Amino acid sequence: MQSHRLARLLRIIVEVRTQPDRLPGQIAKDLGISTRQFYYDRNQLAEMGFRFSREKGRFTILGDPVVTIGKLPLSELLALVLATRHLFATRDFSVVRRALKGLYNIIDHIPESQKQLLRSVIQDVIIKDGFGCRPDILEEIMRAVDEKRRILVHFRHAAAGSRTALDPFALCFRKSRLFLDAYAVERKKRRRYRVGTIDKIVFTPFYRPEYSGAISDIDQSD
Repeated sequence: MQSHRLARLLRIIVEVRTQPDRLPGQIAKDLGISTRQFYYDRNQLAEMGFRFSREKGRFTILGDPVVTIGKLPLSELLALVLATRHLFATRDFSVVRRALKGLYNIIDHIPESQKQLLRSVIQDVIIKDGFGCRPDILEEIMRAVDEKRRILVHFRHAAAGSRTALDPFALCFRKSRLFLDAYAVERKKRRRYRVGTIDKIVFTPFYRPEYSGAISDIDQSD
């Protein structure tokens, strides 16, 4: 699920709640979508646990699934996911990481029937659509940064079998894209690599030595 799709689902919730008992065609027109798209989105919300009433063709939301933490409605949790998607504007990945951790902690306390769906929403909206990278790659990079481990990286457009040895320092945002600040061992230089271009990581038994070098020494790579 991409961020614009989640935003549309949230808009449907708001539209139906604030102006109930409208015809599907009216709701779709106000949202700028087709009636067919409205029904598709309505069905997706129903799969999440939202309950609708349809009398004489008019829609009303009867129930918003409640998350067990503080009786948090599912619609508000979805809004938190979408808001986290845009936290890259802070340019501080540590803020986003804490927000992600908080979302996953909330998910750990919701019904089993909703856990997998919401994990997928977070991965699609925040990580894939928002940061432009794979969730498994992001997890491995965060682990490498935390453990100060040297890694061998394969880039998506590089020759098969090629590996770049990197000593990772931190993750950061530049122009809404997520980058890894790392020391390129063979080039003997600190650089920034776009995380979305990485498709495989291999951990080595080596740890990152202490390096000197200011931010101004860092080159940026796509």
